[in-house]
Formats: sequence, structure tokens, C-alpha cells
Amino acid sequence: FTYVMGIMIGPASGRISNRFGNGNTLMAGSLILAVSLLLLLLPSLIAIVISLVGICAGFFTIHAAAVGGLNKKLSHGHGRANALYVLFYYLGGWISISWSGLLYQSSGWNAVIYSALLTTSLPFVIGLLERRHARRQV
Repeated sequence: FTYVMGIMIGPASGRISNRFGNGNTLMAGSLILAVSLLLLLLPSLIAIVISLVGICAGFFTIHAAAVGGLNKKLSHGHGRANALYVLFYYLGGWISISWSGLLYQSSGWNAVIYSALLTTSLPFVIGLLERRHARRQV
């Protein structure tokens, strides 16, 4: 059920990015992801389900905006750039999953959530920089 959100948000994220800007879309996706991660700290099944939907929505918004933003900036070499993006996407996923497992074993669930929250600052800052760059272009 929650993964369906990711299937729907990918194409919608492209339209949102075209309308509101790539930087704003990255920032919004990061905020949705961060709030959803915080909901996982609540001991409520409803909060967890809402959180999982929000995590998928936030993550896939960031992912779609990042790929779209990358391709908008390039005049050539799209295949190479997308291949590098996918390489770093999976490499980052492997590192993050390994780190989360170690963190969970040593410090528990809350530490995993706080670490993930810290990670969401990266696409947020990139979105902020994108927004500033877009404003200078106008």
C-alpha cells in the first residue's frame, strides 16, 4: 500500500518540479521525509502507516527531482550522468543500510531515525542552493 505512493509520486514530482522549481521540490520532499521519519518515533500504528506513506512520498519526490534536475542541466552525456547517478544511488543505499544496521545494534531505533534525519539535510541544502541559483538566473 505505501509503496504505491512512490509509483504515483514519481511522475507527479516531475510536474511539481516544472511548476515550482527543482530546488523547491527537493526541499519539500526533504521536509516530507523528515516529518515522516519523526512520526516513526510515535508508538502508534496509525502514525507508522502515515509515516511509511510519507517516507515513500518524500523519498520518491527527492529521487525524481534529483534525476530530473540532473538531466535538465546537461546538454549531452545523459547516459553517462544517469549511470553515475544510479551507481551512487545504490552505493549510498548500501552504505546507509549497513550504517543503519550497525547503529541500530549499538544505539537503538531512535539513533537510526536521527541519523536518517541528518541525511535528509543533504537534499534539503541542495534544494536550497538550486533555488538560490534559479533566482539569480531570473
